[in-house]
Amino acid sequence: MKIFRSASMLLLLMVTNHASADPDDSIFTTYSENGERQIDFRMGAINQSGQATQSASTVGYGYGVTDYWFSELYIGYVRSGSGGTDFDSAALQNTFRLTDEQSPVEIGLYTEIEYEADRTAGYQLTFGPLLQGDIGLTRLNFNLLFQRNYLADFPNPLQLGYQWQIKHHWNFPVDFGLQGFGEFGQWNHWAPRDEQSHRLGPGIFGKVSLGEHRVINYNAAILFDAFDQQHATTFRTQVVYGF
Repeated sequence: MKIFRSASMLLLLMVTNHASADPDDSIFTTYSENGERQIDFRMGAINQSGQATQSASTVGYGYGVTDYWFSELYIGYVRSGSGGTDFDSAALQNTFRLTDEQSPVEIGLYTEIEYEADRTAGYQLTFGPLLQGDIGLTRLNFNLLFQRNYLADFPNPLQLGYQWQIKHHWNFPVDFGLQGFGEFGQWNHWAPRDEQSHRLGPGIFGKVSLGEHRVINYNAAILFDAFDQQHATTFRTQVVYGF
């Protein structure tokens, strides 16, 4: 589809132009429904040449406080290679929709405060704008995220990252699209190209209705480090039970 190809090329050009992201990262959206509760499960694994597989998972409980405010509390775990699974962090995230549903581009604000298991890292704050719009049957998301650790035992200037997603609705049980995640380094002084992280790849999206306002939404993607020398492949998935 011409519109789908054009949108894909636009976002790919945007991302080609550091702290490494977690393999279980998900795309943040402006969605919220007053009174809806969610159980959110995310997991991911990254395979890099010559290194042990790094995996991460989170489980969270979310609540639609209003149609414009969604809040979620989650805990995260990590694992390296065949080692044990360790507690990594706990966080409270809030998403605010700043425009109504009739707006051609929905604008939101994402905030997250994270308690790190490694106490030398202090507390991590993430925030930034969320953008969402539709072109026909294609939905586009683009998010800019700023991140910094406070009360840490080491210097850590404000970092800049991004997320993007293209999802096209087909007459199939699942939809198809693309996802991308990346980090530029310090927000006002980007890291050299080979120290940045840019991952992108194909994804699938689906929804299973269980009746009585219960639904399961899921998505999964395979991401490749297309613009650096890491030669890493990331598999990530998310399953959300809404009720």
